[in-house]
Amino acid sequence: MKKGFLYVANRQKFVDEALISSRSLRRFNREPICLVCTSDLVSPQVKAHFDEVIVFDEMEKHTYLSKVIGLQNTPFDNTIFLDSDTFITDTISELFKILELVDFATTLEQKLHTTNISNLQYKEIFPEFNSGVIVFRNNETMKKVLKDWFQFCLDNKMGNDMPGLRESVLINFDTVRFSILPNRYNEHGFSTMLILDQKVKIIHERLGYKRGVTTPHFMDMESMDRFAKKINKVKYKRLYIPKIGIISYRWSPTNLLLFMKKKLGYKRVSKNR
Repeated sequence: MKKGFLYVANRQKFVDEALISSRSLRRFNREPICLVCTSDLVSPQVKAHFDEVIVFDEMEKHTYLSKVIGLQNTPFDNTIFLDSDTFITDTISELFKILELVDFATTLEQKLHTTNISNLQYKEIFPEFNSGVIVFRNNETMKKVLKDWFQFCLDNKMGNDMPGLRESVLINFDTVRFSILPNRYNEHGFSTMLILDQKVKIIHERLGYKRGVTTPHFMDMESMDRFAKKINKVKYKRLYIPKIGIISYRWSPTNLLLFMKKKLGYKRVSKNR
């Protein structure tokens, strides 16, 4: 198949999330959706919901690294991989177009480094990539990148996967072409105050909490849809504050101060002067 969407799951929790995420995806996008999972997770519901289900029991041995195994087994020439805890609010099929230019594209990770490994090259100047949304070609270059990614994490006994992607890109820097996607395709950080300046197309976060539990869970379809409509009610620059909601950037402290200064007679001066 030429192009499609990919989910990976090695626990029932992630299958349940992928069912919600893919429902949100299918509302706006028509390409086929594949799930790579372990055999114990294949059910009549899973078979009926996804266009293709690929079983790979090797993933049972791993946690985050199961994602890399799933990526290596994509059935598509061009793939958009989505973490199970993503919620899609609009068409994202336009992302396939970037693969006319590069081998893969993703967003930058907000944290500079998510590991304390001492032998990192170019530490603090070459950032990590967020692996929650990855657009990639199934070519020889990317097969090498995925193989090196997996091996680096194994060799360093890493519990998370993102540092390995960074190192694999450095290993293959002379051959791999990559690009950075706008944050609207992988927006997260809603648990703290966040500045938004476009329509958010992919929300990537577990935002639900249950009584007596501090670990967040992925909310149901209806709750996520209400949240998406709230943050996308306007498309211009805005602040999102938990428990409060969306505030126009015009009401930020800086803009309020500017407003007061204008009232006091302060004048605007050309930047060229």
